[in-house]
Formats: sequence, structure tokens, C-alpha cells
Amino acid sequence: MKTTRNVLFALLLLGSVAGAASASTWVAAGIHVGPSGHTSVDLGFFYDSLAPYGNWVQRPSYGWVWTPTAVATSWHPYQHGHWVWTDDGWVWVTDEPYGWATYHYGRWYDDPEIGWSWVPGNEWGPAWVSWQEGADYVGWAPLPPGVSVGVGGGYGGYAYGIAPASYVFVPERDFLVPNVATYAVPYAQVNAFWGQTRNFTNYRFGGGRVFNQGVPVERFERFGRRVPRYQVADLGGNDFRRFRGGAHIQGNRLALFRPQVQKARVAAPLQRAAARRSVVSAAQFKAAHPQRVAFAQRQEHLAHQEHQQQVRQQRAEVHGKALQQRQAQSQQHQQQKLQQRQAHVDQRQAKVAQQQARVNRAQQRQAQSSRQQQKVQQRQARVDQRQAKVDRQQVRIDRAQQRQAQAGHQQQRQARAERQQAQAGRQQQRAERAQQKAQRQAQGGGRGQGGHQGGGQGGHRGHGKPPGQ
Repeated sequence: MKTTRNVLFALLLLGSVAGAASASTWVAAGIHVGPSGHTSVDLGFFYDSLAPYGNWVQRPSYGWVWTPTAVATSWHPYQHGHWVWTDDGWVWVTDEPYGWATYHYGRWYDDPEIGWSWVPGNEWGPAWVSWQEGADYVGWAPLPPGVSVGVGGGYGGYAYGIAPASYVFVPERDFLVPNVATYAVPYAQVNAFWGQTRNFTNYRFGGGRVFNQGVPVERFERFGRRVPRYQVADLGGNDFRRFRGGAHIQGNRLALFRPQVQKARVAAPLQRAAARRSVVSAAQFKAAHPQRVAFAQRQEHLAHQEHQQQVRQQRAEVHGKALQQRQAQSQQHQQQKLQQRQAHVDQRQAKVAQQQARVNRAQQRQAQSSRQQQKVQQRQARVDQRQAKVDRQQVRIDRAQQRQAQAGHQQQRQARAERQQAQAGRQQQRAERAQQKAQRQAQGGGRGQGGHQGGGQGGHRGHGKPPGQ
């Protein structure tokens, strides 16, 4: 039976037959080479090609899954091999005969009953892993089915829901060794530095290609050596048979068997001659691999404990965040009260400042008024001084006028005196003339009538006008 299975597998991996007259050539069952020389397969090729190395088990969540058989109890995907930096980013290279399919197509998950299992897929990638880095360690773990990758991401508290026990961690300086499994950190020690790491998962898609950035290549060049660069190329049908699906490195060229998977309906493993004998139930696999199942259960128990611890940590974080939020709200409330009080104080201070400004303006006005009053007083003093001068001048003028008036009265009295004296002189003259006349009359009284007549006439004239007039 074993010989028959080997014959079937040999037929399956036959190389391509040269034939220019045909538009396409069948290399082996399930392998098809198109006119351009590009190889394509269908999903049945995975069923048949992986059957010699493991079992196909139908699971409720994912349908037909594959799990290897001739591996150690603690076997882990992406553990036995090494990383190569290429124009597609980090590519996982391994000598495991099934690695060409299980590490570049589909996804892995840790089944609670049968352990690590692979779910087929039709998209090729350099490697479908989640990256963690920190504390001088770098780790990677298989991405679970159904996860769409991009720049970072996650759920369930861990990146993509992957627990720390699912990661392979190695020291950064040993990341590029030919077999990283010899430097892998025991899973029980991962939790010691897990909290110091962060997720570096980063996939880019473009031009029909997938680029696996992961941890930047520069981080590994800081140890004093340059990381080699390779260009990814395709292995053809014959090359696939010759290198058993593994990678072939020549110069700066990394050739991989990466056929295009056709999305066509194919027979299930149970209905395929090459894969039928590898089909088992979960109970049959558990009975055939008790130690591996026990290890898977321990891993599941460990993951459950990690999940419980994560839940407790999340609850503690939620409680802490709620407490911090309440404290923040209380502080914010107190801060608001303080701000309100400060606002009241500021308002009062503003009112006081306004009142003080008014007082200052009043004082300024008062000071200005005082200065104006002083100026007025000074002006009034000058006016008073001038008025005093004027008064003194007026006094002098009044005195001069008094003196002038007195001099005028004296002149008037002198003039009256002079007039009186002149009148007295005239009266004296008249008296003298009258006396002289009388004397003359007296002298002429004896002359007869003529003298009497003359005296009579003269007396009559004298009666008509008093003497001296």
C-alpha cells in the first residue's frame, strides 16, 4: 500500500512535457502550465500533495483542514526554517516538504482537539504571520483564518486575537540564523517580556503582489552586518519536482514554487484516490497522537489561562480607566469649581480694578483740578498783585487828583479873593471918586445956584446908580 501511494505521488509530481504544438501542457495530475509558462493548480492539488505528510480532518468551523503527523509533540508552524529579505518583504524558507503550500497559502489555527491545523487558501504570500518586536526580541505567529491584514490590527486584546503562547520568539541578533528553532525562547518564558513588545504586522498589496514588511530590516543591520537582498522568482513544474517544493537560492535569486490556485470546485479529500487514505476523524487523530493532543490541550489550557488573565487585566484596566475617569471627572468638576471661583474672583477683581481706575481718574481729575486751582490761585495772586499795584497807582492818582483838586480850590479861592479884592478896589475907587466928587461939590456949593443945580443933578444921578457900580 505504501508503494502504491508513493507511485501515485510520483505521478502527481511529474515534470512538464515539452510540446510546442499544444496551447497548454499538463505536467501532472492537478498541475497545469499555461502558454506563458506560468503554473496553475486547483485546490485538489493541495489535497493530494499534502496527504503523504499528514492527515485531512473535517472540522465544523473550517471544513477540511490538514495537520502534519511526523512532527514533534511541541511542533509549531513557522518554527523550522529561516527568514529571507526579498523584494516581497520577509519570506519564510523551510525544508519541510509541505512548507511550499502551508506557509504561503491559507492560514493556520490551533485546534483545541487536534492541535495546529492548516486551512487551505488560494492567495500566495511571502508568509502569513503576525509580528511582535521589543525588549531585543522579535516574534511571529500564524495569522488565523478569516483575518484581513494590513497595517497593524487586532481584536480580543492581542494583535489579531493571537495569544503570546502562539508566537515563536528569538533574540534579534539571532533572527537571521539558518534554523531559528534552535534559538527559540520557550513558550513559558514569553510572558516575561511580552508586555514590552508591540505589533509590527504590515502587509501591502499592489500589482498582484503581497509585500510582508513586518519588522523593518534596518533593525537587524544594526548588529554590524548587511542583510542580503533577494528577488523572488517562480519554480516551474520540473523544478518543483526536483526541489520537492522547497526554495532554491542561486545568487540573488530566490525561486519558489508558487502556482496560481484556480477557484474551481474539486472533489473532497475523502473522494480522491491520492488523499483518501490520509483522511481521519478528530477522534481517530486523538487516538493516534495522544501526546500531541495532550500538548495541544495544555496549550489550549495555557491560552485559556492567558485569556482569563487578559480578561482580568482588561477588567482591571477598565476598572482603572473607570476610576481614572471618575477621578478625572472629579478633578474636572473641582477644576470647574475652581475656575468658576477664579472667574468670580476675576470678576470682582475686575470690578475692583474698574473702581480703582475710576478712583485713579477722579484723583487725576482732582490732581488736575488742584493744579488748575493752584494755577488759578497763582493767576489770582498775580491779578491781586497787579490790582494792588493798580490800587496803589489809583491811590497815587487820587492823591494827585486831590492835590490837584485842592490846588484848584485854592486857585478858585485865590481867584475869588482876587475878584473880591478887585471889586473892593473898584469900590474903593468909586468911593474915592464919590468922595472926590463930594469934595468937589462941597467946594462948589458956594458958587450960587449953578452950583446947587449941579449938586442937585449930581445927587439925582447918584441915587439912580449906587456908587461903585
